[in-house]
Amino acid sequence: MRRDRSVGRLLTGAFGTLVLLIVCSGAAETTALVMQHRVVRELSGHVQPLELANAELRGVLGDAQRGLRGYLLTGDSQLLDTYHAARGDYFTSSRRLTALAETGERERVARQLTRADAWWQLAERQRQAAPRSDAAAAYVSQGKPLFAAFTAENESFDAGLAVRAADLQRRSSRLSTVTTVVIVALTLLAAVTAVLAAVLTARRITRPLAAVVSVIDRRRAGAADARADAGAGPTEIRAVALAVNEMAEEADRSRVAEAEVARLRGEVRALGYRIRAHLKVEDAIHEAIEGLAGTIVADHVLLRMAPGQTDVPPLASLRDEHRDGVLQELAAADVTWLRTGEVWTSGSEGLPEAEQRGWAAAGDGPALTVPVSGGDECLGGLTLIRDSGPDWTPVEVRLAEAVAADLGRGVHLARLYQREQHLVTRLQDLDMAKTDFMSTVSHELRTPLTSIAGYVELLLDADAGELAPPQRRMLDVIARNTRRLRELIEDMLTLSKIEAGSFRTARRPVDVAALAGHALTAIAPAAEKGEVHLAPDLHGPLELTADPDQLDRILMNLLSNAVKFTPAGGTVTLRAVRENNEIHLVVSDTGMGIPPNEQDSLFARFFRATNAIHQAIPGTGLGLAIVRTIVDNHSGHISVQSAEGAGTTVTVRLPMR
Repeated sequence: MRRDRSVGRLLTGAFGTLVLLIVCSGAAETTALVMQHRVVRELSGHVQPLELANAELRGVLGDAQRGLRGYLLTGDSQLLDTYHAARGDYFTSSRRLTALAETGERERVARQLTRADAWWQLAERQRQAAPRSDAAAAYVSQGKPLFAAFTAENESFDAGLAVRAADLQRRSSRLSTVTTVVIVALTLLAAVTAVLAAVLTARRITRPLAAVVSVIDRRRAGAADARADAGAGPTEIRAVALAVNEMAEEADRSRVAEAEVARLRGEVRALGYRIRAHLKVEDAIHEAIEGLAGTIVADHVLLRMAPGQTDVPPLASLRDEHRDGVLQELAAADVTWLRTGEVWTSGSEGLPEAEQRGWAAAGDGPALTVPVSGGDECLGGLTLIRDSGPDWTPVEVRLAEAVAADLGRGVHLARLYQREQHLVTRLQDLDMAKTDFMSTVSHELRTPLTSIAGYVELLLDADAGELAPPQRRMLDVIARNTRRLRELIEDMLTLSKIEAGSFRTARRPVDVAALAGHALTAIAPAAEKGEVHLAPDLHGPLELTADPDQLDRILMNLLSNAVKFTPAGGTVTLRAVRENNEIHLVVSDTGMGIPPNEQDSLFARFFRATNAIHQAIPGTGLGLAIVRTIVDNHSGHISVQSAEGAGTTVTVRLPMR
């Protein structure tokens, strides 16, 4: 009996010790769970939103600096719109950052905003400076240290937040490790203390506890779905298992929430790209409405534009519910009360009564209205309503604001594009009218000019009687100018055919070398008169399937230009040869050449080199444009090499097909 009592006391002491150890283990696990929960809550509820707001502020100032610098360097006013848009976003970003900062962080946030405000003050003076001016350059130099100071403060604050986040994660990991070690240590101590009761308690304590430890180890190894059996073992072990499971659930919820936020941010960013990619206002609005409804789960989406907004639909909604649906009353409510940077949700104080009635008519679910802004101007309001479900989270509100901002920029860009399209259409109509006018006038001038040329030729042939030398010189002048005018009319007619798309190529076999010889014969009188030597270098026959009239036009235009721009005593060379399944026509002269900065414009219509204009050499600037079109019609290539004062070489390559 005494032995039994001793054993009983021993067992009682052992079990008492076990109970004490289990209580301590449960308390340690519970403490660890509470601390883990606090760490996770601080990380996801404060540090990460603060990091996001800090990065957003840095992005806003970066957009402003790039837009302002681009405007000052190029003078493009569209780049200034980026600056204004960033300035409008700055108020929202700075207010959000200040609101998120706690007591120990507000001083650093204030220093950062002070440096940002200093840069904004200088940026406003920069904006008023003339683009590409010395003052603008000076402001850019002054702004660099201010922006660098802001960036340094921003990055320092961001680094501090990163250190804090890393510290919290280390604390979480360390707490999990310590918890595991404590549980294992207590378990081992309980096993040593309860040697006499091991046989009786092994199945009830050791195995369930080992299972819990295994779950903890598996989760540390990356098995996120591992869970402890909360129904096995004594009450204390079940409590430990339940605490481990709760800690695992909380960690999983945090991980899922972070992944969901990242997913939503990615989808909103992609939606912003799609909105800005549309060139029609209606398409951009439709993209925004459809994308918002699917991205952050809204049952009803309504866009209301402010009065006076042109080239944009005043109302748009998901499934056109503003016409004859639950959004009809809300669509009739005025939106001029909304201001840039404001956010209105269900329960917001000061909401206009008409807006409240419109929300109520759409249902009892949570509602959200954010402004659609273009710079500092509020273009309208974007309202999202759910039939039921939770209130809008801060992340969803920020994402809706981001989409509304992208929509404002997309509407602005689409408006600009549509206006440009209208201008292009008008210019095309004017160009068509000009082409028709040129064609009509050229045809009308050709008939009387032919009559004039005919009568001049009759007079020169003395059909109406002998002419005195002064009369003959006068008629020569008339005949020469008649030919020039006829060539001009032919060039204008050809150009009008090219622009109207009626310039056709009639191909047939032709000997290019023979054509080149005929062209040299035709240009010989002009060359002789100008005392220019012609040097043929023809390697015929050169058979080619082409339009002979158009090839003759190429040769005559190039040769006449070469003779016209070559001074007396110079040389014009025409080379025709076959090379690598191509026929090369090369016209070289020793004339005045072409200025290097004007050679890229040689084939433009009505273009004439400045040195030719200064020397009063006649011409229309149409010849090379026509030559280029003929060469393109024959699938060929034309190139020019020239040095001012040394001469010009024009090479035409025609494929032998």
